[in-house]
Amino acid sequence: MTSTQLFLAAMPFFSFFLVASITPGPNNFMVAASGMNYGYKRTLPHIAGVVTGFCSLLLLCMLGIGAVFELFPALKIVLKVFAAAYLLYLACKMANAALAKPGGGEQVEEDAKKPRPLSFIEAAMFQYINPKAWVMGISSTATFLPAGAMLEEKAAIILLSVLFISIPCIMSWTLFGKAMSLLFTSDRYRRFVNLTLALLLVATIPMLVL
Repeated sequence: MTSTQLFLAAMPFFSFFLVASITPGPNNFMVAASGMNYGYKRTLPHIAGVVTGFCSLLLLCMLGIGAVFELFPALKIVLKVFAAAYLLYLACKMANAALAKPGGGEQVEEDAKKPRPLSFIEAAMFQYINPKAWVMGISSTATFLPAGAMLEEKAAIILLSVLFISIPCIMSWTLFGKAMSLLFTSDRYRRFVNLTLALLLVATIPMLVL
């Protein structure tokens, strides 16, 4: 397959990846809240963790790890239970997030017990219990990757999609959250936004579990 043929054959994958990456979901809600409460710079490890974890998950799905769920259906139930519980935990953290000072929220919390952004490791590991990430990974790699492409070509398509689609999308949601911190300078309104994002995160649980 020539480079042009490979690119054209990968267009359905790129289109699916764009829609799935930009639409609301747990990761996007969380980075938006983090951008508002902690600022863009402090959310960068969270972003890097999402991108790294999801990219590794996609590569594993490409290699056929999704078949494990067909062999062991009980794993689906375990995944859903862990995902629902963890999303509820994250929603509680989001609703009670420490609000930054009006004007941007870039100050560093000195008290380690105070709410903080998700770390790189936490965000990366979350991808492995995120049902949306699994559905997106299994569906996209099984259905939309060019059937005639070699393994390394499929891996290149995934890496390009993450680099040029996933990263800009999740950064856009983070900047959206950052913009909200500039727009809603009142603690009262920002608490309301936090609570709204937390409820939206909870609302994803039934959709993901079903």
